[in-house]
Amino acid sequence: MQQTSLKKKIFRLVVGVVSITSLLILMVALRSIAEHAQQQQSQDLNTAKMVLTRVIDDRKELLLTSANVLTDDWPFKSAVARDDVATLKSVLGNHGRRIGADLISILSLQGEPIVTVPDPSAYEDKNELDLRELAQQTLQSGTTSGIVSSHGKLFQLLFVTVDAPSPVAIAVLGFEVNQALIKNLEAISQLDIRVKVESKDSDPFSVASKEIPSTATVVNVSQGDSIEWLSFLLWDRNKLIESDFSFVQRDDLDVRIVLSTTVERLFSSFLSLIFNITLIAIFALVAAIALTAVISRQMTRPIEKLTQVATNIAKGDYHEEMVIDSRSQELTVLANSFKTMQINIREREQKIIHQAQHDDLTCLFNRNHIETKLSDKFAGKECFQAVGINIFGFRDINDTFGYHNGDLCLRELADRVSDLGGLAARLTGGELIWIPNTPVSESELTLIRDNLEKEIFVDGLSIPMRVSIGVIECPSDTHNAEDLFRRMNIVLDEAQNTDEKLLRFDPSFESSYLRRLSIITELKKALSTNQHELQLFYQPKMELSSDKILGVEALIRWQNDNLGFISPEDFIAIAEQAGFINKITEWVYQQAVKDVRIFREKGVDVVVAINISAQDVMNPEQLTMINSLLESNGLPAQALSFELTEGDLVKDPEQALQHLGYLRASGFSIAIDDFGTGYSSLAYLTQLPINVLKIDKSFVLNLDTSKDDQTIVKTVIKLAHSFGMEVVAEGVENEASLALLKEWGCEWAQGYFICRPIAAPDLIQWYKERNNSLAS
Repeated sequence: MQQTSLKKKIFRLVVGVVSITSLLILMVALRSIAEHAQQQQSQDLNTAKMVLTRVIDDRKELLLTSANVLTDDWPFKSAVARDDVATLKSVLGNHGRRIGADLISILSLQGEPIVTVPDPSAYEDKNELDLRELAQQTLQSGTTSGIVSSHGKLFQLLFVTVDAPSPVAIAVLGFEVNQALIKNLEAISQLDIRVKVESKDSDPFSVASKEIPSTATVVNVSQGDSIEWLSFLLWDRNKLIESDFSFVQRDDLDVRIVLSTTVERLFSSFLSLIFNITLIAIFALVAAIALTAVISRQMTRPIEKLTQVATNIAKGDYHEEMVIDSRSQELTVLANSFKTMQINIREREQKIIHQAQHDDLTCLFNRNHIETKLSDKFAGKECFQAVGINIFGFRDINDTFGYHNGDLCLRELADRVSDLGGLAARLTGGELIWIPNTPVSESELTLIRDNLEKEIFVDGLSIPMRVSIGVIECPSDTHNAEDLFRRMNIVLDEAQNTDEKLLRFDPSFESSYLRRLSIITELKKALSTNQHELQLFYQPKMELSSDKILGVEALIRWQNDNLGFISPEDFIAIAEQAGFINKITEWVYQQAVKDVRIFREKGVDVVVAINISAQDVMNPEQLTMINSLLESNGLPAQALSFELTEGDLVKDPEQALQHLGYLRASGFSIAIDDFGTGYSSLAYLTQLPINVLKIDKSFVLNLDTSKDDQTIVKTVIKLAHSFGMEVVAEGVENEASLALLKEWGCEWAQGYFICRPIAAPDLIQWYKERNNSLAS
């Protein structure tokens, strides 16, 4: 559909309305004028009729007066009495000339003419008027009048008796209805007058001041005809309007008076009014066109400006200043709404852009935006330094102090990095990247790290911060942003694994990193679909007081189809970092409980010790899962015990105390593994619900030869006993070390001297063979 501009629509609307209104006003005015003209014409005709009748009546009175003057004259009466024709003709001629009479006659009482002036013999038609009937009427009333037609002429006659003192004759005075009379009447009425006469004694004739054109169109209003005003304006200005009425109507005579006028004369007085109205309508239309052009321009110019602003907004330009000069309240409101919309969209887009480019938590750049920034630097062949910053144990901070406090720590670290200047962004979790404006030296990085590791105080809590820093030089170490992120992840991962606080990227890190990725991938497969790769080995624990094997430690082994044998020290640590150590522990629980049930069925009565991590301890579903497994296999809680590394305990002592209390309350034995390698004290350990200390093998391997180790082990045993704890010494490699442990009262021994870790079927066979040898 073709669209029309608002300016044209306004123009068409206003001009159309004004044009139609003007046309309607003009039509109504013209119609009213026409109706008024016709009413005026009707009034004029009626007035003319009355005037004409009055004039004829006045002529009748004049004739009567003239007749009375004549009949009252004594000499005239004497002449009538003597039948003095000559005298009568003289008197009548003089009197007729004096009063302007066209006919004077003296009749006998029988109506026969005695004397007539002028003499009838002057007419071609020698017949005289037959006035006998009118004469008889005169004798009865003394006077009478009438209209008669004679010789193609029409006369108004007055009959008066000549009394001496009784009637002796009748005097007749007549006036011809001729053109002179018609003209006088037309001058009075301002209308054309025509007298139409029809007599049985003569042909019809008419008396008029002028002839009617044969081509003239006549409208007789007395017969119901009407004249349309529109036809007058367009083509019928010469049309005649007539109205006739009966003046005399007898059997022998019919006289009708026709009053007429032209349409043009009828409407002439209104033509100036029509012209003025038409002129006003044209002026109104021209004024409307001019005013509409101005108004539409005033209305559409701001709208066009708003349209341009809206187009610019659609293109993303929100900064054009909007200046709308309009006196229209509505347009001003619309312009203000546009301004508000422009500001809101600009602010919203800025907010969206900020959210798209920044991390919600730290307000640093996010990974996508810093990637764009770095790509620009690489494209510009700039040399710069990229510093990766990672929080050691960020997951532990969240677990220990809560995610809210963990977020506060991350925000504080981000603020500290932002204060250094340059570009900073959050990549993942607790990992940040910082691009200094100029490269910084290793000593400067050390100072920066010390500043970043300052404690954070939140709601009265002091949260320690430990960070690792990885450094990559660009473009020598990498040539694009994606590879930079990958290598930054590698160097920070290496720093975490090697406990290095400041580490520069080395290409050799990639191989170990790729191996860790492979381990994670294959380990997930092993836990889901390839569980045949996982196996539990068991290393016996000997009770030194009886030399009996009453316990074993479950040790997981993994033989991968692609990577070969992988040490637990490698994949356990990786699983803890990757966050799925609980999956491994769950598999160990299930497999250990199955093996315990088999051990007991085979007569191997041992307690299986399972190593658990801090994540396992903090798992609220752990106890429920263990009890469910034991119950489904018909085993008591004493069939299992748990060993926890000393270093895991000191990370979150309060929660450890609570969760370990649940395990102890359920009847499980709990041992601290690798005791002596951590930083906890025995006083602290006594607060925990543990009943066994396991001395790390580093103090036992050379126990038979190292005096220092002997002192340490002897002291630990005495202190543990003083707190009511049993002691397990692991790493016993010879009989001399075993003898010393028995001498010092150690309850349990574990090591290669007793038995290497072996698979469950081998343990059953070894257990039976050892018991048989002891029995013999």
